[in-house]
Amino acid sequence: MKPSEKRLLFGLLLMLLIGAGVIGSDYYFDKRDQLLADKVNLDNEWITIETLFEEKEVWEMRAAWLEQHQPVFTSTEEIDQAIFKEALAAEVDGVGTSKHTLLPTANTPYYTQAGVSISAAGDLASVFRWLSDLNRPESFHVIRNIKVGPDKDKAENIVAQLELLRWYTPAPGAEITPDGSDAEPES
Repeated sequence: MKPSEKRLLFGLLLMLLIGAGVIGSDYYFDKRDQLLADKVNLDNEWITIETLFEEKEVWEMRAAWLEQHQPVFTSTEEIDQAIFKEALAAEVDGVGTSKHTLLPTANTPYYTQAGVSISAAGDLASVFRWLSDLNRPESFHVIRNIKVGPDKDKAENIVAQLELLRWYTPAPGAEITPDGSDAEPES
């Protein structure tokens, strides 16, 4: 081999080694970043687990309270009628309700949900006092999709359109339908 061929071969081998080093270092840094991200995720998961174990008594106490106080599911018709009556009977001084529309019943592993869409009108303080009374934790009511705006007829009043929901114990044997479709349990 001529000296120029040796230099050319040496240069080629050097380029191959440099290319392998670049590719290897790129693979190493990608793998290192992935492992560091996995470590951070595991650390966060561990913190969550530790927190749950530290709060175990609190969550057990809350679960016991739920078992004692959550309204019992009877039948879809009865809970639908109950929420509809609550919406009708919600007439409070300074607040009037209208446009009552029954919402589909939804079943989840944790509760059965009945609801009604209503429109309430009155002065600002009365409407918000009424909403606050409706939304107490012990009543298991939830106010969803609320829209508040001025009353077109009386400038001093407001109109609140909302969905009033109530959560009951899970229906026995009910198909789980969190979107509210097909929620009748088998009897």
